[in-house]
Amino acid sequence: MTRSSKWIACALLFFATLLNYLDRQTISVSASKIAEEMHLTDADLGRLFFGFLFAYGIAQLFIGSLLDRHRVVAAYAIAVAAWSLVGASSVLATGFVMLFCTRLLLGVCESPNWPLALRVTARIFPPSQRPFAIGVFQSGTSIGALIAPPIIIGLTQLWNWRVAFAACGALGLIWAAIWLAWFRGHSGASLDGSGGDQPASLEHSPSENAPTPASLREILRSRAFWGLVVATSFLNPLQYFYTTWLPRYFEKYAGVGFGKELAARLVLVYLALDLGLWIGGAGVIALARRWGVTRSRLMVAAVGTIGMMAIPAVSRLGSLNAITSILCAATFGLGCFMVNYLSFVSEVSTTRVSTAAGLLGGIGSLTGAGFMLLVGGTVFHTRGFDLAFLFAGAMPLIAFAGIWLSCSRVRDLAAGVSPAPELH
Repeated sequence: MTRSSKWIACALLFFATLLNYLDRQTISVSASKIAEEMHLTDADLGRLFFGFLFAYGIAQLFIGSLLDRHRVVAAYAIAVAAWSLVGASSVLATGFVMLFCTRLLLGVCESPNWPLALRVTARIFPPSQRPFAIGVFQSGTSIGALIAPPIIIGLTQLWNWRVAFAACGALGLIWAAIWLAWFRGHSGASLDGSGGDQPASLEHSPSENAPTPASLREILRSRAFWGLVVATSFLNPLQYFYTTWLPRYFEKYAGVGFGKELAARLVLVYLALDLGLWIGGAGVIALARRWGVTRSRLMVAAVGTIGMMAIPAVSRLGSLNAITSILCAATFGLGCFMVNYLSFVSEVSTTRVSTAAGLLGGIGSLTGAGFMLLVGGTVFHTRGFDLAFLFAGAMPLIAFAGIWLSCSRVRDLAAGVSPAPELH
């Protein structure tokens, strides 16, 4: 695969991830309108967020192993088309039960995105470029969260929240058609990329001699895997917290009206997340020549940890601008941390990338589901987010300890060499 083809593939991964988050953000941004129409409480919203993440997490535990047996191009198109149709089906919901069922099914259908995207980037990018490439496609989460407020709020105000769900679903079907058409026009040699000097392919595993776990049993016995289990258990819930609950926090508890002001503040917060993903990946490239890839990843993740730990200060602030600034610092830190965590995830196993990514993503999603219930319950009973912000400030430190423990030796990843042998 040529250099330009690799980045075009990465751009397509970005748009898939953007649509993934746009589909799930429709309910977060429209939460107040849906709650008003269906007479839902914050606890009910917490259950809806939990239902999606619970199904998403359970599905990820099993989907990775299945995906590693199939061609990534076809699997990706089917996944995006499926979650788009399910997301659009939410327009038929008339109450909590129907909406809850669509969220469960949406969780299942969205579960292949990260196992497939990480498999692609692990095949075609070398270790030093991998955090930036992952940052590019992962920024689809923040840009999806960034453009969701103005798009969904605008459609909701112009028509209603159901139109927003239908429109997002239609975009996914268009992406699936473009993805298939592009790879059909770039078949054969274009699917053979390079992760450095070694040939790689989207459809075939790298050499069986790669020094990483080659089976599910070996993955489960890997020190890298269990260190990353700790990290994902405390990191993924934070990602879901910031992308799911902030619209509700701003509108009901910070006094921001539903409309342009809410959209503007959410855009700032999610733009900061986007910048964190891009700068976090570029920072590794800049530092790697002097510090080595692994040290550079850990340094950037440490900066992200510090940014996220400032979030409890929001509870002591009265100025909306100051609150927005702290939230921006936290989401920027989340981006810096997340892009490097995902780079380590993609290197747990060179032969079973989707399996390892699915297991870790599933665990993170299940803990995230539990955190959604916890946040919904605490907000409902305490009438505020103070306790939730306190949790969000402590969790990054534990997540960082997890990725630190996953590294048995901190030494450089030579450019073009099989991924991260020091992690195993």
